[in-house]
Amino acid sequence: MIHAGLLSIRGIRERIGSLLRGNLGALTASQCLTVLANVAILFMINRVYAREGDTSDAGRLALVIAIIHGVLLVSASGVARSVTIRISRARAERGREAVENIARSIGGGLVLTLVFGALLVVLGLVLPEAALAAARAWWPGQADLVRVYVRPLQTGALWLPGGCLIIVMVAVFDGFQRMRWSLAAGAGTFQMLRLAAAVLVILVFVWPWPMMALAWAVAYTLAAGLVAVQLALFLRRRRQPVRWRALPLRAMAGDAWLMFLPTTAPLLVMHTGVLVAWAGSGGDDEASAAFWVTWAMAIAMSELSRPVGRLLLPAVPNLRRAPDRHEMARVLRLAFWGVSGMTFVFFVGLTAAKGWLLAYLHQENHRIVLTVFMTAGFFEVYRTVFNPVLLATGRKKAIATLEWLGLGAIVVIGGLAMAAFGLVGLAVVFLMVYLISAALRVKMIASATGARLWLDACVMAAVVLGASAVIGAIELGFM
Repeated sequence: MIHAGLLSIRGIRERIGSLLRGNLGALTASQCLTVLANVAILFMINRVYAREGDTSDAGRLALVIAIIHGVLLVSASGVARSVTIRISRARAERGREAVENIARSIGGGLVLTLVFGALLVVLGLVLPEAALAAARAWWPGQADLVRVYVRPLQTGALWLPGGCLIIVMVAVFDGFQRMRWSLAAGAGTFQMLRLAAAVLVILVFVWPWPMMALAWAVAYTLAAGLVAVQLALFLRRRRQPVRWRALPLRAMAGDAWLMFLPTTAPLLVMHTGVLVAWAGSGGDDEASAAFWVTWAMAIAMSELSRPVGRLLLPAVPNLRRAPDRHEMARVLRLAFWGVSGMTFVFFVGLTAAKGWLLAYLHQENHRIVLTVFMTAGFFEVYRTVFNPVLLATGRKKAIATLEWLGLGAIVVIGGLAMAAFGLVGLAVVFLMVYLISAALRVKMIASATGARLWLDACVMAAVVLGASAVIGAIELGFM
């Protein structure tokens, strides 16, 4: 399976040729650094703030991170994808008009981001105080619970402008298909500063968990300044201007509204799940911590497949102009089998190590929950490969509708299942949502590109579901 995955990735490079040269390695390195940084932060939080029999501090920090990062992703990722697609389309057309379109796309993305960031800071400072006042007036018994989160959320709002700018500036590098610059800006600068701040707060000074919000506010702001310098150097080298007038702000805002959820769904689903687990358990911080740990481990399996999706997004305009009309279908099939094979290898490895990992993170009672989440997390591959293609082929409304329905099902049905059956019920809802959405994506891809991947998708799904059924039966004592 590993060999098949490597051959598939090699096949993609051979078919697209110079378009992907050097980019796949850079994006893979970027994703590896991002995953390692997130895993290191997760482990530090759960080792220091989660103690035997008491994981409430880790759960509180998980809830704050979920709220702030959820707002960050909603605010910036749609604009970022709009910038990437507009730049890639203009580069495929070439000419002086293309240069001007690129200049306006960059300027429009940065202006929208600055406006959104300023509004979010204001709302982030006001809304927590408003929530506390409402709790005192209408739910006096919950006022103390809300008060714990007010100051960390207000401080966390200061992450938002820097985080939004970083996401959009990295999208500019993606649009030009200069993934080494994306690596230097996104993983090399931003993720390493974020990790350094966490190390200082958690391991060096051992400060209380609310201090993480302040440390990350400083790290995000500093990282945004450094990435801005990198972007300025990059544009100067390419002699690419940036326009600040006659910007397509309305069109880009409309694109952002349709693209933000298909782009950010994996992380947004995770942050939403933390809130659902917390609310469905009646405000139990340990439940949100348990969900955060298990789902983060499950979704990490597919993280290394994201470089292929990020490459396909700007590559689609060129592939659609290929002389061979079947080229798109062949590339998608190779991409699907490559990332599926690699993800299945991680699935097997995580299955072997999950007992030790859960014990190390004080979550040893959630083995079956992690098994179900791992099965659902595997189907993230279908989103990773197909969503960028659907966005670039103009299926923005269809894929956005699918993502909204899936997120709504997790909030409503998942919340009810969490209240009735605990984390196992929430995990089963996740699995059903991911299975149904995977099948609908395969259907959309056939309509958008002519690539009929039903057999490929069903074979891979059968293998994973069968393996998960055997693992679950062993863990429950049936085998």
